Amino acid sequence: MKKSYIFAILVIPLLFLAGCNKDDKGKVGTFFGGVDGVSLEFEQLAPPSKFEQDDSVSIRTVLKNKGEFDLQSGKAKARIFGINLNTFGLTEQYKGTSGPLRGKGEFSEQGGEQVIDFGNARYNQPVINSQDFTIRAKVCYPYQTKGLVNVCITPLIAKESDKSVCSIEEQKVKKGDISSGPVQVTSVTEEIRGSDQVRFNIEIQNQGKGDVFMPEIECEKLEEGSARVANKDKVEVHILNPADVQCDFRTSDLSNKGIVELVGGKQVVSCFTTARDSYEDKLNIRLNYIYLDETSVPVTIFESTTK
Repeated sequence: MKKSYIFAILVIPLLFLAGCNKDDKGKVGTFFGGVDGVSLEFEQLAPPSKFEQDDSVSIRTVLKNKGEFDLQSGKAKARIFGINLNTFGLTEQYKGTSGPLRGKGEFSEQGGEQVIDFGNARYNQPVINSQDFTIRAKVCYPYQTKGLVNVCITPLIAKESDKSVCSIEEQKVKKGDISSGPVQVTSVTEEIRGSDQVRFNIEIQNQGKGDVFMPEIECEKLEEGSARVANKDKVEVHILNPADVQCDFRTSDLSNKGIVELVGGKQVVSCFTTARDSYEDKLNIRLNYIYLDETSVPVTIFESTTK
């Protein structure tokens, strides 16, 4: 009896520690990190993979916010495309979520979920034996990726005299520095230019499977070819700290906020600040953009068996 009692005393703390270690694996640093934003999929059996011509079937999509940015009600939108919508009795308009889509965080590592109901579809054309179709859906939503990266602000004289309190040499982006989102800050490096200027080289990449567009553009506007081309691969970059950082956005004057155009899915923007003393700081960065992603489901429509 005593042996069992002692064994229980020893095991309970170990189980407690194991539970703590399991929880700790979810997040390292400020953010969970990752390349996820809002995912899109068709709800199971909506539509079913096979149905008859006379059947009226539900069409519903499920949106899940797997990133770390909260979306207000109606901000994330979806629409059906890729088929003749008139022959299926479906709308070509975007439909927004009826509730908010919270991003994952300390109180919910799963993020929010919303269903968008497009009503019932019924194929109104003749079918001989069977016909195959692919029903596609797209999701369009505004998103923000946040970054808090440790950087070293130091003048040349401090570096050369070994009086610097930090190092500018290594890669600055560490695990947990960047929030989850399809557009990422993948690299921050530093260099000293002149006697008192510190330069940051910030690499930005679209690491999701979809397309990125200029923030504030309406999803409906992106259905127009000219607007889509003009706004594609453009991300707004905003440096909140250090306060006196200036960036070269190429298409505008030096500023801490501007548009970066991705080439081949990535781009490097150069920013700089003046170092009057040697100290460590946080590079507080925001990436704002519209993201567009797609999904599809194959269906087979059989000739009606009713006469």
